[in-house]
Amino acid sequence: MGKRARAEKEEPSKKQKKDEKEKKEKKDKKEKKEAKAEKVEKTEEPAAAAEGEDVVRICVPIAHPFSNDVENLTKKILAMVKYATKEKTMVRGIKEVTKIVRKGKAAEGCLVVLAADISPLDVISHMPLLLESKEVQYVWVPSRSDLGAATLSKRPTSAVIIKKVPSDKEESYNKVRKIIAKMHKSK
Repeated sequence: MGKRARAEKEEPSKKQKKDEKEKKEKKDKKEKKEAKAEKVEKTEEPAAAAEGEDVVRICVPIAHPFSNDVENLTKKILAMVKYATKEKTMVRGIKEVTKIVRKGKAAEGCLVVLAADISPLDVISHMPLLLESKEVQYVWVPSRSDLGAATLSKRPTSAVIIKKVPSDKEESYNKVRKIIAKMHKSK
């Protein structure tokens, strides 16, 4: 065997080196992704939640009227959002809600539900002023993820407008709106 043949057997070819390098990069990338996913899971599920204690969430300072101020109001509002979603009389998303309100398509009985844990605040800061100028009722709920789940979506949602609810749920919807109206007056 010549020197060249021995050198080729001992040293991997350029293609083999490149393949090994790509494999190593993929492995490192996968490990980083898994580490990041674990980190996100830890921040989303604090130890207090595992122990059954209340979890403190961030809340924008302009969140008034806040549904947590009244007992079971958040649950009732999210239930109304769920009913409206099933009836397809609900629109979600800041952009779409803003468009409906600005064009004057928000009827007398509409209710806008806003998430109080949105960041950055600038994304939603225009909504209360717009809703008050158009005389549309609104309320803040504590969590984007809960609001998104109520819209039967996997994605968190920051704003929802309920245009109409089913006739069988109208009585409870009107009760919720009266409570929210009282909260607006006590501002």
